[in-house]
Amino acid sequence: MIRRRTFLKASLAGAVLLAAGAGASWLIGRDAAGDRRAVLEALIPAILDGALPPAGAEREAALTKARQGVDAAIGALAPAAQDELAQLFALLAIPPTRLALAGIGRPWREADVAEVSAILQGWRTHRLALMRSAYQALHDLVTGSWYADVAHWPAIGYPGPPRL
Repeated sequence: MIRRRTFLKASLAGAVLLAAGAGASWLIGRDAAGDRRAVLEALIPAILDGALPPAGAEREAALTKARQGVDAAIGALAPAAQDELAQLFALLAIPPTRLALAGIGRPWREADVAEVSAILQGWRTHRLALMRSAYQALHDLVTGSWYADVAHWPAIGYPGPPRL
């Protein structure tokens, strides 16, 4: 005869497995490039705030070039790192996890630079190391790819590599 406690444990385990399966199904078959683009189009202006040209066609071109630079940097990473970043972008693109991780329930394109900057600062100082790591990875990808472009070196006073 089944006991009440055993029944409750089995029910709870089943509910957890069902929730995990449903959550995993949201990550399977996602458009990784679309997720990455949606998140980066919000994060890049916040991370590079002050380094980008003012509003207009020049700014849009700089944002596109920055996103392409991040895409190229991700493409140069090890496959395991690429997979982890794809999972991060998927989690940040899915509404329930975006709400849980970033506190924003609407699409990234509707968030302004100040709001995204506040989210990033929250991640930078978060009590969980995983959130700080996510911030650091995104920040380093964006700033690294931006300043890898020779055209941006004068803005930080970098004369370039020494001539041999």
